[in-house]
Amino acid sequence: MSEKSNPFDNLRPILLSVIIGILQLFIWIEILVILVMMYAWQKDSVSFTQNSTDKGLIVLVIVLILTYLVKRNIHKLLKN
Repeated sequence: MSEKSNPFDNLRPILLSVIIGILQLFIWIEILVILVMMYAWQKDSVSFTQNSTDKGLIVLVIVLILTYLVKRNIHKLLKN
């Protein structure tokens, strides 16, 4: 008699692929926001630093790096 296949066997790679796709979307959005903030900084650097947007830019770059590292680690899980 043949063994029954578990319908959830292929669920892990699908979920990891969806998570990677969502993280990639976040990365592109973060890059776009960083570019807009850099344009605002170039346009008027005095008001950019007065309202603490420069600290937000630094935090956003850190979040971008962390998002990339998480995406890379999840991608390694998908390969295994």
